[in-house]
Amino acid sequence: MQRQKGLSIHSTAAALAVAALFGAATVHAAPESPVVATSAQGSSAAQQPSSTASSQPSLTPAPIQAITLSSGGLAEITRSAQVDNGQSLVLDVPLDQVNDILKSLVVSDPSGGVGAISLDGLSPVHETFSRLPFTPEQLRSMPQLLQTLQGVHVRVSSGGRSVEGAVLGVDDQWLRSQSETDSRSVPVLSVLNQEGNIAVLTLGTDAVLDIKDTAMRERVGRAVAASSRSLGEDMRRISIKLESDDARKVGLSYSVPAPVWKTAYRVIMGEQNKARMQAWAVLENATGEDWDKVAVTLSSGAPVTLAQQLFQRYWHTRQEVPVIAQSTAAPRPDNESAFSRSDQPVRAFEPSARAMAAAPIPSFKRVQAGAGGMAAPSRAANEAVAAEGDISAQYRLPEPISLAAGQTYSSPFIDVQADAERVSVFNPGSDTVHPVAAVFLKNTTQASLPPGILTVYDEAQGYVGDAQLSGIPKGESRMAKFASDRKVTVVSETTPEEEIGQISITDGVLHATRVARMITVYAVNGAEDGARTLIIEHPRREGWQFTSDSLDSSTASSHRLRLSLKAGASAKIKAVAEQKRGETFALVNAEQQQLLHWSGMANDSDTAERLKKLAQMRGAVAEVESALEKLNADTQRAVENQARIRANMASVPDQSALGQRYVFMLEQEEDLIAELDKKTHETRKQLAQSQEDMSALIRMSDSSRS
Repeated sequence: MQRQKGLSIHSTAAALAVAALFGAATVHAAPESPVVATSAQGSSAAQQPSSTASSQPSLTPAPIQAITLSSGGLAEITRSAQVDNGQSLVLDVPLDQVNDILKSLVVSDPSGGVGAISLDGLSPVHETFSRLPFTPEQLRSMPQLLQTLQGVHVRVSSGGRSVEGAVLGVDDQWLRSQSETDSRSVPVLSVLNQEGNIAVLTLGTDAVLDIKDTAMRERVGRAVAASSRSLGEDMRRISIKLESDDARKVGLSYSVPAPVWKTAYRVIMGEQNKARMQAWAVLENATGEDWDKVAVTLSSGAPVTLAQQLFQRYWHTRQEVPVIAQSTAAPRPDNESAFSRSDQPVRAFEPSARAMAAAPIPSFKRVQAGAGGMAAPSRAANEAVAAEGDISAQYRLPEPISLAAGQTYSSPFIDVQADAERVSVFNPGSDTVHPVAAVFLKNTTQASLPPGILTVYDEAQGYVGDAQLSGIPKGESRMAKFASDRKVTVVSETTPEEEIGQISITDGVLHATRVARMITVYAVNGAEDGARTLIIEHPRREGWQFTSDSLDSSTASSHRLRLSLKAGASAKIKAVAEQKRGETFALVNAEQQQLLHWSGMANDSDTAERLKKLAQMRGAVAEVESALEKLNADTQRAVENQARIRANMASVPDQSALGQRYVFMLEQEEDLIAELDKKTHETRKQLAQSQEDMSALIRMSDSSRS
């Protein structure tokens, strides 16, 4: 019988050693062997199992070349590696970075395109073993593995004996020692050999398994490879297929989460509104690998940073429909003639599936920050190269950084002689009468200054306080408040006022402009031992106009009033905020007192005179309306008296004295009603005439203004 080349497994006391022997003989599952291995955590990638030691790929490290740290909490990492002969790039990354790399990976290949990238799924071990007859636990034990290989052709050697054939099973048998004082359980293998005989073999610690079945040997090899990868379940190997065979250097760039870099400023106040300002960057190496001469760029801005679970699997929920079991109607016979291909309407071009599959993934050539026409002017060797972009500012550190993983690094990246005015700032909304000492810094550098904490020193006094700097765009100024100035006091008093600004009459409507004022007076007492420049941040009122002789500038939240005080001096600052509101009144409905009030507020005499006449006429109309109301009330009482008298007459004889009296009273009430009706009619005519006269005066006022 010809001996088949098989997979040999030696049983040892250590299950991991068995798994290692399996792995050493596993055939590659991937068609290509990776040639370059990089690690986002700094360690060399574990090599894929191969059939022979000579076929092991040479893994060339691709260290970090450059890093751009963003204030948005991301790090753009740039790597490069030398590849040739159609080799692929391999990138070993932590599992929690896979989503960001799938989102942001850019490959810079000067000689070709990028074919595709591939990597294991979320649970590669579980998915591999779900299609195998054994579990990872059974793979670790030769007896348990053989129990799952029933019917598989194997050759097993143990204790100097060998059996070969189809596996029937493994049983545990109890064996007694020679002294028969103790016993132990040992696994016993049963196989069916080629002659049809059943052979058994006790499996000892020296057992060797040789799987003769080619298909099962490959499946066991894949299982061993998956088990070896399970040792790094928190890592994923990303394989990047490249299309060119030329020897070249290929770059990788991707963005992953990183600690936010910080800025710490030092300002040393000098004379003549000048100060020495240094900005120190504080950053951490959280990449998991040592930096060896890495070019670091600091990016300050407000980028939108998003995350998405691209590595997660999402399944579309389909609607389940019932199975229809019924006869199908016969199809309609084909009674129509067919069109030729040339008769068919021309369809728009659609790429075939093969053409779409062959299309390469776009690749990009990286442009180094600060290169070309955007280079900043030369600066000192210890100062970063600044570049101002549309939405962010970048500072490229002048020297590469070497930093061990997990360490913190800090160095100055800005060192300038800045315009710095020392001022005292008072905010009326604070609960103190003392202003705050501050330094007014102007950014004269080539890029925006990032936000950060600021330590203020005085050349003569040393440390004087800390401040928070919110960032300064190029060419602008910001105040950094660092201490309380207790030698200066500011007291404010606000008085509200209101007046009528303008009155006009149009189309029978009075238009009045009401002006509201808030007058604030700041009383300032300066320091006895030195001059001060005081800035009062008067709060802005939306929709109000502001005026002040001391107005220096305005921000989105306040008007800044400036006052220069000599030693021991006192002064006052007046600030006025005005708001105009328009009001309208229909003159025909206005009361007499309202008209008299507006006539006294009118700015011109003609309008005031017309309003007075209207007030007089409105008073006359009111008198007529009052008289008419009285007549209506008297008439109502007379009618009610008539009704009462008629009710009484019904209860007494007509010819009685009381009955005759009721008749006389009824006649009197009837005469009174007739007289009241006459007066009411005349009064209504008088009211209509008075209202018409008032309307005519209103119309005359409109025509006279036109």
